[in-house]
Amino acid sequence: MSMLLKRLTGLVAVAMFAMSATNLASATYNYGDWDVSADAGTYGPIALGDTITLDACGSTYFNYYSQGQSHSLCSLSSLTKFTLTWKAKIGNTWSHITQTYSGNDTADGLQVTVNTGSGTFFSSVGTYMIGLYVTADNNSYVYLPGGGYGFSNDNGGYDPGNQSLDWSGSFAINEATSVPEPAAALLLLPGMILIARRERRRRKTKIIAI
Repeated sequence: MSMLLKRLTGLVAVAMFAMSATNLASATYNYGDWDVSADAGTYGPIALGDTITLDACGSTYFNYYSQGQSHSLCSLSSLTKFTLTWKAKIGNTWSHITQTYSGNDTADGLQVTVNTGSGTFFSSVGTYMIGLYVTADNNSYVYLPGGGYGFSNDNGGYDPGNQSLDWSGSFAINEATSVPEPAAALLLLPGMILIARRERRRRKTKIIAI
């Protein structure tokens, strides 16, 4: 009787484990086509010489067939399966303005500060655009917020490499407002003192006349 009870207990445990494994698999693996959507951000007028903060947090990793399942790249705990590249253009001229961020360095590309002014791509006033290129590795699993995984493949060949490129709206880089140098301000000081003295004399003369 004791042996039979042990066998029954073992069978129940195996059955419960199998059911648990089945439920776990269905709950944690989101099979299908997971893809990326780049968002290069929005940028306002900038003074030449100021910095620009690039922000990729509007970019998403989503289930192509269930787009309600969408996650900001900034909400993912690991971005080792993604690649980020920032670009910029003015007219028909464009260039990479950062290194390519991939593997363990991808998270460093989510928010990047770039300079404007002499020696940079943004060396003159004009109308510019920022571009962001996002890629997800093929045949890779990505851990999702709250548990579970998304799986990226080549989406049947219509989006090889799970790639997305987005350009921001155009924005202006303007001349910086000039601020007098300290030396220039010192040159103006004698003239200001002279004007102040003349004003005091004029007021005294007016009082005496009255």
